Amino acid sequence: MHCPPEDVGVLTDPDYKGFRIEVNAVAEGDRWHADVRIRRIAGGEPHVERVLNYSLIPATAELTGLRWARLWIDHDGPLG
Repeated sequence: MHCPPEDVGVLTDPDYKGFRIEVNAVAEGDRWHADVRIRRIAGGEPHVERVLNYSLIPATAELTGLRWARLWIDHDGPLG
């Protein structure tokens, strides 16, 4: 079942180890991916990625994007 775009919100983590994470589900055909923005709370340019996960529902795509962002901060990071 394809959810209409108006049902999609923004998932945020306002302070994960000094970073703000914003995740938006993005429809591609009948599947969903996640656009992820990671920004230092102190400021600076955001790191933006599209996380491909081919989810059937937007909420799953957003949660996958949030997990990916936390791993990126923990392991790769802005200096990685």
